[in-house]
Amino acid sequence: MEVDDDSSSKQLLARLLGLQTPLLRLRSLNRLLGFDGAPVYVKYEGTNPTGTHKDRAARAHIARAVDLGMDTITVGTCGNYGVAISYFARQAGLRAVIFVPKSYENSRVEEMKRYGAHVVFVEGTYEEAVEISSRAARANEWYDANPGTESDEVSTEAYSSIAREIISVLGDAPYAVSVPVGNGTTLVGIYLGFLRAYREGEATRIPRLIGGTTSLGNQIAASWRRGSAEPIALSRSEVRETPVNEPLVAYKSFNALEALEAIRVTGGRVYEFSDEDMLEMAMLLRVTERISSLPASASSILALKRLLAEGEVEGPLVAVVTGRWRRLKH
Repeated sequence: MEVDDDSSSKQLLARLLGLQTPLLRLRSLNRLLGFDGAPVYVKYEGTNPTGTHKDRAARAHIARAVDLGMDTITVGTCGNYGVAISYFARQAGLRAVIFVPKSYENSRVEEMKRYGAHVVFVEGTYEEAVEISSRAARANEWYDANPGTESDEVSTEAYSSIAREIISVLGDAPYAVSVPVGNGTTLVGIYLGFLRAYREGEATRIPRLIGGTTSLGNQIAASWRRGSAEPIALSRSEVRETPVNEPLVAYKSFNALEALEAIRVTGGRVYEFSDEDMLEMAMLLRVTERISSLPASASSILALKRLLAEGEVEGPLVAVVTGRWRRLKH
């Protein structure tokens, strides 16, 4: 794919990069859950074009692929990331090849196809879909947007913008930020954003980074629970995928080492929750605050509730929440 570095490509990069999502203060749910002692906010990623925080990384990877003059981008996905890559690839005129575990129930395959992606089904796990996608990228000289690759820095940089946006609204970093944890990439990016803001004098502190995830198997959570600074290897038999926890369950979290370090140095925590707890919290968010959340993403609210139950907090709390997908206008 040929682009004019001085005109069209720069305009495209600017259009792909620069959307901001709202920071919403909880009101009714705050009282219901006993959050009255601290202001609690939702950093609502559901207003992104495809309805999830994955749009941030997808936009950045597409922009990078365009800048490099590449014509095809690939990723392994459990759903949301694949839709985001497909959507922005079509906007940029790139071909998207998306690898999806055949067994996954919430994979949003029809949307990927609607945006022109070529979808390849994998007889295996999410981790295997990522590995197959990366091998295909190397063999075919495609842009590899998968976690655990050389392009990880693009993703973490994209997610770092969440920290900047929170500070721009609150005027400083909050006491704690809670993030749904699967691979840990989003949490790492947010940590780097706050770290940079602190070093540059834009914030007076770095918030505690809190992870919320599934109780049915996640490498970051298992390592944290066992007190290990290094990721502890999990077998496939130690995890159980469900339609609810698919974004969180992981026997191999691709950014586990960096996530564990970010949680440790900020005095954070990792909390694990059942499908039932996450479904209930997603329903409460919708009913009390009219905030539509993926059940897996509601783990971030549950994590703040657990943090508050453990003692006093010193300032605002923020939960990063991803909304359910919505049909896009063409």
